Amino acid sequence: MAAMKRWPLFQLDIKNSFLHGDLEEEIYMEEPHGFLGQGGRSLVCKLQKSIYGLKQSPRAWFGRFSKVLQQFGMTRCESDHIVFLKCSSSNQYIYLVVYVDDIVITSDDYERIKALKQHLFQNFQTKDLGPLRYFLGIEVAQSKSGIAIS
Repeated sequence: MAAMKRWPLFQLDIKNSFLHGDLEEEIYMEEPHGFLGQGGRSLVCKLQKSIYGLKQSPRAWFGRFSKVLQQFGMTRCESDHIVFLKCSSSNQYIYLVVYVDDIVITSDDYERIKALKQHLFQNFQTKDLGPLRYFLGIEVAQSKSGIAIS
């Protein structure tokens, strides 16, 4: 869409994405190595949030991220679940693609892009990387004549 419509592409990065996931089940873990509980006893911790290395972390993170985008009014694409879109009443679209914690946004409406970024900033520690340059090992060059990938 961005290439056909000559829309700009922007990139964001979510910091510590797997730490944002909400767990749906009870999960316990042994205390970290080197940690000593009161009286030198070994303790067990009940997790409130997901952590890195937990099998449920990717699912918990994506579930939370999806909810935040739905609060903004975006819909997840049925054929590709990493693509989200929103159409305004004036037929202006905004697209978002997410791969783990790397995000690409495109639209013809800069105000809508700005509002979406602000919504993400309010919910996650997010770094705005500006115009898309690299995504999943692909170099992206944008110019007035189009988009080139290498």
